[in-house]
Amino acid sequence: MEELYQNYRDVAGIYIVYISEAHAADDRFPVPYATNLNIKEHTTYGERCDVAKRLVADKKLTIPCLIDEIDNGVADAYQALPDRVYLIRKDGTLAIAGNRGPWGFKPALDAAEDWLAKYKATGVEPAPVPLVDARARTREINAKMMSAYRGGDYDNAVKYATELHKLAPRDSGTMYNVACFQCLAGNHKESYGWLQKAIDAGYDDVDHLVADDDFKAIRKEKRFQEIVSKLRNNGEMTQ
Repeated sequence: MEELYQNYRDVAGIYIVYISEAHAADDRFPVPYATNLNIKEHTTYGERCDVAKRLVADKKLTIPCLIDEIDNGVADAYQALPDRVYLIRKDGTLAIAGNRGPWGFKPALDAAEDWLAKYKATGVEPAPVPLVDARARTREINAKMMSAYRGGDYDNAVKYATELHKLAPRDSGTMYNVACFQCLAGNHKESYGWLQKAIDAGYDDVDHLVADDDFKAIRKEKRFQEIVSKLRNNGEMTQ
């Protein structure tokens, strides 16, 4: 969103709207960043504003940030939880109405960039963009990924897993799969990189990691054992 703002703020009003936390620290299913930053579900508008300011500062954003009221009117009207992209034309009609995140966010953001690029180049508003159901596309790619994996075609398994990552760039399970397939394909350096990305994004199933035969080729390596040890120690500290 920040890059979109920098590239097209001269031709469009671009904003992020901070709404209620989808997975706050006190939620049944908290996400790591909320737990680490102790971001709890907002009880007052002041709390929501304070958290929004912290996140904008932490990410060094310059894109204008609007803040939904505590009654969650914007989130409800736009069905925005956890995140969603909308592009509104001058006449008030929707040029783009993205599917809900995480799966729908990146495709809608890409579509918005294409739309704005055309508008900036021509000065004419393009037609609305019908988006393919991101979940249907995800199921299609996932089926191809698993077929390649089961057939031992690990290079294509990596390819499809990477496509899934683009659709849901914050999903730790997808990053973990890329790490698995990279290892099976013999790309050990890349496997370590993706495994660390998965852990940074919240992957913490250390028992599964240790038992996963996809990492058989590197399981006894010092680097792998250090990752396991660190992950296990982190889990013990947060219990």
